Amino acid sequence: MKIVIIGASGHGKVAFDALRTNMDFEIKGFIDDNFKELDKTLLGVPILGDTNYLMKELLEKIDGVFVAIGNNQTRKAISEKIVEKFELVNAIHSKSIISNFITLGKGILIVAGAVINSSATISDGAIINTGATVDHDNFIGEYAHIAPGVHLAGNVKVGSLSFIGMGTSVIENTEIGSNVTIGASSVVIRNLPDNCLAYGVPAEIKKEN
Repeated sequence: MKIVIIGASGHGKVAFDALRTNMDFEIKGFIDDNFKELDKTLLGVPILGDTNYLMKELLEKIDGVFVAIGNNQTRKAISEKIVEKFELVNAIHSKSIISNFITLGKGILIVAGAVINSSATISDGAIINTGATVDHDNFIGEYAHIAPGVHLAGNVKVGSLSFIGMGTSVIENTEIGSNVTIGASSVVIRNLPDNCLAYGVPAEIKKEN
């Protein structure tokens, strides 16, 4: 399957590393809207052009696309535009540990060292970053980002577009709303509503997001 990666950045490098462990994918290059300001290659792979180039010149030449954009809102907007023309593929590193009994959407990134246990659901466009653990019966909403080193206990729900900061721990049976940002190294011991910023030990709501 011939694919391209949208996003020639550090996040794009991580996605490339995950995708290249899947022998079904032939990575033809990167796409980036800052094409003119970038080097012509990244990790030895060509940067082909911007998203307009993708939609006009590669429509019949590419089978799938992975959107490697770290910002949740931007990743969602680009994915919803791209999916009209291309299949969104999953970038799942072979060094991640994933139960056979989970549900996966499309356009998902699962990085090396991540662990996802039984009966978890990972929705479209979500990121499970380096060394994060997602325990049994978790639900990760669309375009949420579980940052490196996060640990989610059993039966945790994370709403769409939420960002769980690096090294955060969330106790079991906790619900985190949509569009929530949790600061790094926090400990979440109670439910959090939509559209808030929270951090600390234990995590407390600081303001609306």
